[in-house]
Amino acid sequence: MSSYRIIYRKQDLGRRINSLYRQDQLSIGLLDIGTKEDLISQLEWYTKNLNLSVNVLLTEARLEEEPLQRDFPDATFIVFKSPVTTGEYINVLANECYSTYFLAVRSDMQLIAFDGEKLIEIMEMREHPVVVSPVMLSSDGEVSPTLRVPRISGREVDPLPFMPNLESEEPRLTLYPVMEIGLYDRALFQRLKSYDILISGDYYQAMDFGVRCFLFGYSIVISKALAVLFPGKLSIIEDKSECMGMNRFYTKALSIRRIAGKNTPTKWKPYFDKEAFVEEVKKKQVNLQKTDFMTLCQEWKIDEEA
Repeated sequence: MSSYRIIYRKQDLGRRINSLYRQDQLSIGLLDIGTKEDLISQLEWYTKNLNLSVNVLLTEARLEEEPLQRDFPDATFIVFKSPVTTGEYINVLANECYSTYFLAVRSDMQLIAFDGEKLIEIMEMREHPVVVSPVMLSSDGEVSPTLRVPRISGREVDPLPFMPNLESEEPRLTLYPVMEIGLYDRALFQRLKSYDILISGDYYQAMDFGVRCFLFGYSIVISKALAVLFPGKLSIIEDKSECMGMNRFYTKALSIRRIAGKNTPTKWKPYFDKEAFVEEVKKKQVNLQKTDFMTLCQEWKIDEEA
């Protein structure tokens, strides 16, 4: 588990007691991924423009470099001894933010669309998603194909990228939240056991969580009610290189075949993690999965506007 400390915002010194009686509907989690200037700029924007609790997730080194808590007393700082994966930052945010929903954003992106009314409407639907992922724009204002459709290519999971449909008001299913950014239902996120911190790459960590959502009967969507711009990126590219824990993703995603309504554990080679197979697949997933990955790929609906 991460080693971190919390510097509460001024009005929240009694937060742990107050939280027993009050829970905010929505809070912001600003992840320090970018330059010092990016962080200061975005922190200024969020504290001035949104009347919401702002939680900043950063390292001790950043705080030593710039004593931000002095200049931003209205923000809460969650301070890690050393950098961790995006998923681990978000897990801690979910544990500490005391709100029904939280919006996880990065300091190297700008929030350019936030239709709070529409987003809460999506989250209050009966079959509401675990995460609403944003539309993402590169520095030239071009929309990126960040809608993901599940696909198996050979023995590997290789999701297909599509453009989100900006003509429709309806949210669209997407396999996982790109860069793990989005609006989360905190209780559902934690019920699904959050991000797997034994997977060290953000891409596989995000896919692991997204696949788990769908296999267990939940969903993730992308909606134009939420949009972000990357002022420093001409293209939005994920790092798909092999990482420590990648075999955990494959083992959990592909080691169950559902036949005639019954889940059967079966090893997926060449990517196999024995511990994940015993502790996650055989002990937990075999009793919880509503479908398997092959069926998910076959039944995923792609229309002309995907």
